[in-house]
Amino acid sequence: MNKDNLHLFGLLLSADIGAIRFFRLLEKFGNTESILKADKKDLMSVEDIGPTVAKAIHDSSKSDKAEKELELAAKNNVKIVLYNDDMYPKSLMYFPDKPLILYIKGDILEKDFNSISIVGSRKISNYGKTVTTDFASYFAKRNITIVSGLARGVDTLAHVTALENKSRTVAILGNGLLVNYPPENAKLQEIIAQNGAVISEFPLKQKPNRGTFPRRNRIIASFSKTTLLTEAAMGSGAVITAKYCADYGKDVFVVPGNIYSNMSKGANNLIQNGAFIALSPQNMAEHLDWLPKDKIAMTNTLPKLDKLELEVLNLIESDSAGLPPDIIAQKLNMDISEISIVIFNLEISGLIKTTPGQIYIRKY
Repeated sequence: MNKDNLHLFGLLLSADIGAIRFFRLLEKFGNTESILKADKKDLMSVEDIGPTVAKAIHDSSKSDKAEKELELAAKNNVKIVLYNDDMYPKSLMYFPDKPLILYIKGDILEKDFNSISIVGSRKISNYGKTVTTDFASYFAKRNITIVSGLARGVDTLAHVTALENKSRTVAILGNGLLVNYPPENAKLQEIIAQNGAVISEFPLKQKPNRGTFPRRNRIIASFSKTTLLTEAAMGSGAVITAKYCADYGKDVFVVPGNIYSNMSKGANNLIQNGAFIALSPQNMAEHLDWLPKDKIAMTNTLPKLDKLELEVLNLIESDSAGLPPDIIAQKLNMDISEISIVIFNLEISGLIKTTPGQIYIRKY
């Protein structure tokens, strides 16, 4: 790191002023050196720079915090990338609230910017596990990088599914890279760094708190081209991520959930307010014009189906006009509620689709 960037790093590390305030300072003083030499009164003439921040800026040039952080990063094979560095991720570059410092363990590749963020609740239902695995597997098998926040629940499952399918995955943390949170994901964090990247804007030893997670969520939202929310209650951090995406003009896809389940209220509310409905991975892929078409071509190999799913699929396939759920239930002498679950699973798998009048036909 050259001398100018070392001063910049020291300023940003000591004051934690954020992009908006930093660029206001830069506009007034012209460069980092002038900011560091400014007296407190001049610093406080800049909007939103109070006495505490002014003191932190003024004192930062006397601190050895930057040198110690650089030594710690080198010891742990962590790259420190500033906003003006050639290595800075281009997908974050143009956002007004972008992180000015990134700590990166692993490597970010060009292909990682054509990625999908998969987010959702920390507490995950069996339904949430199923849809998260289905969607993550579908895109991972097509060599699309999966991005998430390494939290419990949906995030963890999205990362693990990507790794199981030998795809790249990127984890964006709400704490420093030398803090393992949640602690049970310590090993997973190491594996992700070897098969993608682990990223944070926080100093290496910073612990998470209520304020760090929303900051992490905005990076998740801006890093990827598209975000998918698979399951979330009202007020979930994943809902905040989705709202950041909308603010940034990015597409948000949401898997609909049970209208009676609290675990799905946040997801369903997003759909009600304009998010795209993701009825299946294939349905979502059809809307992604940046996704290479040869990457989403279906094979002739059926996914693993149980006996009942196979019976329903064969029944639908046997009628060229398609069948409604009540007729399928009648033909198999089963309750319609049981058949509806099977139909949903087949639709999620991309094997059938619904046509007007809730008539189901074979998709391929």
